[in-house]
Amino acid sequence: MPAVLYGDGELLPGWEDDWVLFERERLRQLRLHALEVLAHGLAREGRHALALKTALTSVRTEPLRESAHRAVVAAHLAEGNMREAVRHYVAFWRLLEEELGVSPSALFARQLQSGAAGRHARSPVVTGAAAHFRAAAPPRSSSASCE
Repeated sequence: MPAVLYGDGELLPGWEDDWVLFERERLRQLRLHALEVLAHGLAREGRHALALKTALTSVRTEPLRESAHRAVVAAHLAEGNMREAVRHYVAFWRLLEEELGVSPSALFARQLQSGAAGRHARSPVVTGAAAHFRAAAPPRSSSASCE
């Protein structure tokens, strides 16, 4: 794995020229996308620990980025760890509510539900999480979602 993906380095630290700020953000976004794509690929290959490490690196870089959290949940689901997937989803849901006053997207909820389909659809963890979301979620307009 390229070490640059896992590091915290940034382009020309301390420089504040407009072109540097633009390139720094461009490279940061490319890195985040690369981490997420890599995490999903590693999960599909059955390299669960490395997939999780990669996805969590993306989350550490940008804690409110939903696609990074979806990569973490995908790694847990690929390994068959439904409880961990739900735990992570709930933690992210709470973080979004606290920080932005919104809920995760419908896409994220569908990812968790499709991971639960079949094997775990009736598990207490999944049904308990669903009940928690329904009970705790304040009514929101459709425009408040982070989709």
